[in-house]
Amino acid sequence: MSLVFERVVSKGIGDISYVIGDEASGLAAVIDPRPDCDAYIQLAREHNVTIRHIIQTHIHEDFVSGVRQLAAGVGNAIIHAGHSDEDTYGYELDQLREGDKIDLGSISLTARNTPGHTPEHIAVLIHERSSPDDPYAVFTGGSLLVNAVGRSDLLGQKRFEEMLHKQYDTLTNVYAKLSGGVIIHPTHGYGSACGPAIGDRFSSTIGYEHSHNPYMKCSSFGEFKDLSVRNTTPRPTYYPRLKITNTQGARIENNTPIVPGCTAKEFEQLIRSKQCAIVDTRSMLEFGGGHIADAINIEDKGELSVWAGWMLDPEQPLAIVLRSDHKLDEVVSLFRRTGFTNILGYLVGGMGSWVRAGLTMDHIRQIDVHELYRNHKTVQVLDVRSPLEWKSGHIPNAKHIYLPDLPKHMGELDKKVPVATYCNTGYRASIASSLLKQAGFLDVKNVPGSWKAWIKAELPIEK
Repeated sequence: MSLVFERVVSKGIGDISYVIGDEASGLAAVIDPRPDCDAYIQLAREHNVTIRHIIQTHIHEDFVSGVRQLAAGVGNAIIHAGHSDEDTYGYELDQLREGDKIDLGSISLTARNTPGHTPEHIAVLIHERSSPDDPYAVFTGGSLLVNAVGRSDLLGQKRFEEMLHKQYDTLTNVYAKLSGGVIIHPTHGYGSACGPAIGDRFSSTIGYEHSHNPYMKCSSFGEFKDLSVRNTTPRPTYYPRLKITNTQGARIENNTPIVPGCTAKEFEQLIRSKQCAIVDTRSMLEFGGGHIADAINIEDKGELSVWAGWMLDPEQPLAIVLRSDHKLDEVVSLFRRTGFTNILGYLVGGMGSWVRAGLTMDHIRQIDVHELYRNHKTVQVLDVRSPLEWKSGHIPNAKHIYLPDLPKHMGELDKKVPVATYCNTGYRASIASSLLKQAGFLDVKNVPGSWKAWIKAELPIEK
């Protein structure tokens, strides 16, 4: 036997997918693929296996599922998912039930019902042929995570307690009964909003989680419920939209969506005539030094997928500014992961071509934490971190508005008074400062380094 096991990590959005198979049989399965699927096909070819099975552990809400895209790309794979009594899938698939098995040669995969994060959720046990009743690992999807569990509020507050009961039952009657040495491979990792404070390791074991995961250590449902309620984080606004997309089945693309290149003059005409949202994907320092008026800054890191989902209107077409033209395919893939494919054009040559064309620019001043400290009583200091981050400590006299809530709460700020934005590192703060500038605030400043720099500089904090 030569086991094939590859982990594909989508950084920033916090999702992990897998290729598992057996070189001797030539068969492989992919677990929870993202929509940009070339990585799975390439890995299968490198290991001389064919992807015959594609498994979706649950209906995802944090990213566009790639099950249909991958099935179209390989031609002869079966899509599998958990059986759902609540949602009708809009595409052909095999609905797995408790105990159903998939044979990959020297290894097999067994479905277990593990509701709680979603109703139809399944985990997938991995067995060697020599030990068919003794799994050595489990794909846990969005149920059991490293140091956490998947959130149970995706069906709304009316069904929150019902789903918590199911999640607790899954922990105690499925996972806790596995051997302590069983390896867990979750789909949701560090950075995903599908669970609170997910650990930054890619894998763990049942035994380790039983000893260290606060949710598995709960001795009663009441204790589990109290912990879950206390640690609930805001549900991203784009989750319901992606649930619909993934239940119906995401559209199959022939390849990476084609985005036309535009000269500076063409780009200017495009954003004037098409009412596009201008997204500048450069770093906060580059953006602050000069950008197109009304652009929103979402840097081209993995987090772009998340914050595009939170902050952009999915019905509005996009026009993008890149750090470098060769980043186009990468950036388009990041947008695609949360369902943004209507990109009408990119600025060829970036802001350099815009400047050389003699077109106007806007600016946002970048200030360090020391300047912010000297002036924090005379400017509006805006903290755009999450509520849990805010409660752990913040800059004295700061006002807290969580970034996704900022568009609806700008009226709480005075446009005529200088405002300085900060988050944990400056990434979200730059999104916020670009939104404020777009809304007509006269004097906007961003704080690179933000809270991390403030702590390093040993400046005063308030709780």
